[in-house]
Amino acid sequence: MKLLRYIGIHCILGVLLMAGFSACQDEALVTVTRICTQKVGDTETELAQVRLGEMIRIEGNGFATTKAIYCNGVSVSGINSNFITDTQIIFTIPKSIPIGSEVKNKEELNTIRIVTEYDNFVYSIPVLGGTPTVSGVSHTLAKAGELIHIYGTNLRGIDKITFPGDIVVEAGMFTESSDYTMITVTVPEGGDLLPGEICVEGISGGAYSYNYMNCKDCIFIDKFNKESDAYNYSNFLTATMHDPLPADTYGEPGSPEYYRAFPKDGPADFDPVTQNDTEIANFRLFSQKMWDIVLANSNGLIKESTSCDKLAVQFDYYATAPWSTGCFRWEMIESKSDYRQTTVSWVENGELAPVTFKGWRTLTMPLSEMAAVKGKNVKQVREAVKDATGKFIYKLGKFQVGGTYYTGTIMSDCRVFMGNFRIVPYSKKSYSNN
Repeated sequence: MKLLRYIGIHCILGVLLMAGFSACQDEALVTVTRICTQKVGDTETELAQVRLGEMIRIEGNGFATTKAIYCNGVSVSGINSNFITDTQIIFTIPKSIPIGSEVKNKEELNTIRIVTEYDNFVYSIPVLGGTPTVSGVSHTLAKAGELIHIYGTNLRGIDKITFPGDIVVEAGMFTESSDYTMITVTVPEGGDLLPGEICVEGISGGAYSYNYMNCKDCIFIDKFNKESDAYNYSNFLTATMHDPLPADTYGEPGSPEYYRAFPKDGPADFDPVTQNDTEIANFRLFSQKMWDIVLANSNGLIKESTSCDKLAVQFDYYATAPWSTGCFRWEMIESKSDYRQTTVSWVENGELAPVTFKGWRTLTMPLSEMAAVKGKNVKQVREAVKDATGKFIYKLGKFQVGGTYYTGTIMSDCRVFMGNFRIVPYSKKSYSNN
């Protein structure tokens, strides 16, 4: 009897120990209750999806013995151990994590896996790249069959590009740059016919370009002719040219039907030091006539009531050397600084970034940069310029960008060609990326 009692007591103790051990194991298993954003001013917003580069907080239990965390199958390194407790993990999702079709094992797509001493827990949640943005397009009057570049950020995992008129280019028909700041695409048939914007869409969301594409009816200087255009005169430009230029555009846009060039006598060096404060080229134009032509021909795209804050001057240009010095300047009233805008596109984020050319490009100059024009509508500005002469200038010297002065570098043996001067819409739709 004593033996049976002894065995019974030990069996009960064994069962209790096993139950206790099992309970400890259960307590050590991972559970996730929610994932929240972790940033200054917001630590409570619950996330239904996470993005690369985003700091997040995983809440739950069983995290104390975490050995590794994987996103879309890739180990996340460098997590601060002080940010791991039994009930939460805080870390930033690396921008190098693959997303969408980049994830080879589809079972790992859209997952965060937490590996502890006791568990290997997988939590399913969409893992997206940064929200796409579109900052510009290399040429806004390109023809079908010509290559253009769409510039922006987070242009990764894009599935389709929609041109005005709902003309769609599917993935596989365009390329993304390795830093996801540029897409190269061929303008599709019909994509050059209607004015509007380009839309890019993909796994991480979408974005619109400015609505300045295909605005051929907004041209106010076409033939550089006083009778038909707003063009007045110039002693610096060549006569109107017609021949295709350049001989090889590498598939990118070719020349307008009509264009002019400077220097007038042929290529020359543009030296910002020896030619400081020098106008390499200019021409005069009729500012009021410019508005009259645009209002008459734009098919309602631009009206007297249109805010000039939503308009820009554009023209197409090509240079035989990278653009690395000098400015393009537009004066709606000659020599009046409050009717002036200056563009120095070879400075980017405080660095020299020469603009290179294969084919032709489009330069965009927002009218909101003119102090006397900002906040006014077309009718008000048209009446203000009356019969004043406007002026277009290319000038060398020092130019201030972001509080710093830049002169640039010599453009050797260079000639610049330009045409298709126009005023175009300049606003963006908001894309819902919620």
